[in-house]
Amino acid sequence: MSVPSSPRVDRAPSWRRVLLLLLSVLLFLTAAALGLLALGLFSSLASNGPLWLRSLGVLGAGAVQGAGLGGLSGVAQAFTLVLLTSLTAGLAAFVKPRA
Repeated sequence: MSVPSSPRVDRAPSWRRVLLLLLSVLLFLTAAALGLLALGLFSSLASNGPLWLRSLGVLGAGAVQGAGLGGLSGVAQAFTLVLLTSLTAGLAAFVKPRA
């Protein structure tokens, strides 16, 4: 004899869940942009990557220098951007509303 399943209750989305979802999407997009800039920084170090990727590296270097980390070497700048990308992606996964 099986136990009858309880009827599924549909919950209306609350404002808090909607805002957390929007924040999560914004953080994921930011992480994707930072990842592209980090990839561009690594490509500009090798100087044999495609032009569009090296151009992203120039933008990434400008962003890192704007953050006050211009005194670091190119490799350290790229790894700093990778670390920032990882932290942003982790925060986006943490903020994502649970079911």
